[in-house]
Amino acid sequence: MGIEGDKSVDFFLLLDNILAEQVHNLPSCPVLKNFQQTVERRSVDSLLFLLEDGSREVLQMSVGLLFYTLQKNITEAVDPSSPAEKARKLILYASHDVTLIPVLVALGTFDHKWPPYAADVTLELYEHRQSKEWFVRMSYHGEGFCSALCAPLRLYHSPLVQKWLGHPLVSSH
Repeated sequence: MGIEGDKSVDFFLLLDNILAEQVHNLPSCPVLKNFQQTVERRSVDSLLFLLEDGSREVLQMSVGLLFYTLQKNITEAVDPSSPAEKARKLILYASHDVTLIPVLVALGTFDHKWPPYAADVTLELYEHRQSKEWFVRMSYHGEGFCSALCAPLRLYHSPLVQKWLGHPLVSSH
C-alpha cells in the first residue's frame, strides 16, 4: 500500500474514506482501491479483536443498553400503559456501521463483512388481528434473519437474547 513498515495504519479510517469516496462518487486513490478487500478484512479483524471475538461481557457493554431499551419498548408496545405508548407506531435509532457489527455479533448473524453504506437492522412488531398473538420480524439490510417471515414474540425468550441481557427480552403474559 506504500506505507512504511514502522508507520501505524488506522484501517477504520482508511475503510471509511474508501467507502465514502465510493458512495459519494468522489475520486479515489487507485492504490487504496486495490487494497479495499485487505483494508476491510483488517478493519473487521480489528473490531472483532476489540470485541474479544464476541465475549459476553464486552458485547453486554457495547450493545446491552440498546437491547435493554428494545426490550422496554417491546414490552410497552405489547402492554401500553398510556395513550401515547399505544399510539406510537415507530421508534427509530441511528448508529454508525461500527455499532452495527456488535449488534450483528450478539444476534449471531455477523457474516465477517463490513456493513454496507446505509445498512440497517430492523425489528418489527406485529399483532395478529384474530389471535392477538404478537410476532417479531427482524432483518438486516432488507434480508430476514431466519427463513420464517415472522416469529412469535414468545420465542424471544430464547437463550440467545437472554445471554446478552441476563433475562428474557420480554416478560411473559
